[in-house]
Formats: sequence, C-alpha cells, structure tokens
Amino acid sequence: MSVAVPSPTSAGWLERRHRTAGGPPRVALYCFPFAGGSAAYYHAWAEEFRSDVELVPVQLPGRGTLMSEKPVPSMAVAADLAAAAITRSPVPAALFGHSMGAVLAFETARRLERRGHPVQHLFVSGRPCPTVVRPPSPVSDLPRERFVDMLRDYGAAPEEVLGHDELLDVLLPMIRSDFHLIENYRYEPETGSPPPLSCPVSAWCGDRDPEVPPELMARWGLETSGRFDLEVLSGGHFFLTEHRTRIVAAVHELLRGVGR
Repeated sequence: MSVAVPSPTSAGWLERRHRTAGGPPRVALYCFPFAGGSAAYYHAWAEEFRSDVELVPVQLPGRGTLMSEKPVPSMAVAADLAAAAITRSPVPAALFGHSMGAVLAFETARRLERRGHPVQHLFVSGRPCPTVVRPPSPVSDLPRERFVDMLRDYGAAPEEVLGHDELLDVLLPMIRSDFHLIENYRYEPETGSPPPLSCPVSAWCGDRDPEVPPELMARWGLETSGRFDLEVLSGGHFFLTEHRTRIVAAVHELLRGVGR
C-alpha cells in the first residue's frame, strides 16, 4: 500500500516583518537567498528601507524559522511555490536574487508572467544568465573537507562558521541541498520567439568574481523584452555585502514610479 507524501507548501516563506510606515506599501521587493543563505541576510537591508517599498525576505525551507521543514526537491518546485505565495498579495511585486537566488527569482518571475501577474522589475546579482550551467561540474556530493574548502573559496560563510564542526553538522545538509538544486537546474526556453519576461531587468556582478564574468552577466538582457542594465562593482562573489547601500538605493530609484 502506498503512503501519501505531503506536498510542500510556501506557507511562511514570506517574512513580512518589515512593514512600511505610514500606510500600505506601494510595491513589495521579494528577496531570494543565495545557496546556504537565509532570509536573515536581507534583514540588514531594513535600515535602508525608509519608504513605501516593502522589504520581504524569502525564507526557503530547511533554514531559519523553517529549519524543521524538508528542503524543496527542485528549482521548479521552489519557483512554483514562491509564485503562488506572491500572487496572494495585491501589492505590485519586484524580485531580487543573488547567485542561486537570481535564478530562483527569474523562474518565479516567469511563472508570475504566465499567471498574468508580471513583476514590476527583476534584480539579479552574482550569477550568469540562466542559460549558463553553474557550477560547471557537480559539487553537492563532495567529501566534507573539499566541500567546506569550496565554500571558503566562494566566501560563502565566515571562518568562525566554517571552522565550527558542530555548527557545520547542522548547516551542511541544507547547503548541500541548495547546491543540488543549482547543479540540476536547466533553463527551459519558452515556446515561440518572445523572451520570457516583459519587465525591466537590472543586474550587478563583482569585477573579481571568476565565476561571473560581465559578458555572461550581460546575457540576462536576452531574457526580457524590457529595459536591461548591468553594473560591474568592485569585489568578489559577495560584493553585494560591501555595496549594499549603493544597490538598495539603485533599487529604490528604479522602483520610484511603480504603483503611482
């Protein structure tokens, strides 16, 4: 006799703790995490959001407040669930994603476009266009020492985390699961000739990130019929942390006319 397995849900994925002051938000910015990251990374952005743009970090299962939930099995399932959660809100949506989060934000935007709820703007950073396979070869099953060395090379976590064996025992299954999502993701073209998105797309990458050269970042422009902009900033894969204030200011400027 077969046993029914509960389907994953996106209940609790959207952390709406950063409500805008002085009335309802004009637009909500949903922020998707990088591999091994959580919604907590974007909480530090809240101090930059003194406007009617609502910051909504996306918490994926298997981490943070959703630590007890099983990770999603694929990027497609994650995007389906994220899109379903976002469409429950009447507030216009913009999406931001870094690294793995860039692909997840893109796939979520595709689904929202198909549902007749196109996003107002897609912001991507630190990840080549989705047609490029990353990483070039599988890494999720590397032996522990080699896997941790890879994370260290990426700058994905501080040394006090990477050198803490008990903490790694808790975090590594989730991080490996994220890399499994990434290495099994393959871009699926839309039927017909138009690009999958109609919204503007803005992109950033670091000038010292060997995995994300500007020429591959520039190909994000092929995924939309709307405007595309690319800015190359100083730094490696996590240039985003160093340039947070600059990037958040640019996001606010680009969303200034939405909902008015």
